[in-house]
Amino acid sequence: MPLPLEPNISRTMVHAFVVDFYSRVRNHDILGPIFEERLEGHWDAHFEKLTDFWMTVLGGIPAYKGNPFGAHHQVVNEGKHRMAPGHFDHWLNLFDASTNETLPEPLAAIAQVKARRIADSLRQGLFYRPKAAE
Repeated sequence: MPLPLEPNISRTMVHAFVVDFYSRVRNHDILGPIFEERLEGHWDAHFEKLTDFWMTVLGGIPAYKGNPFGAHHQVVNEGKHRMAPGHFDHWLNLFDASTNETLPEPLAAIAQVKARRIADSLRQGLFYRPKAAE
């Protein structure tokens, strides 16, 4: 197994962060219904997948196998509760609160920078529609 980019990172630490963060998401009045509609009964599997994701992003450990853009594309286009561009701001606020309480510095700051890049990329890819030249 490769060594992590951040030497003080562990799967246990990242998993605790993921569980804390998504408990905040589940209790959020706007984001909660969006996630609950898709993950009801599958939260434990989601926690494992997102722990893999953040181990890859923060630790450089090739644990995540998935397509974040494809998963979020479905959330924009399907279901009763759909994602909108402004939802990323709520997500980032919850993310910051969770990382500040569950991850040590400077890992929390690194996670926040990476989360903003990910959110910006997803927001652009999912919602940016340039107007046609007249």
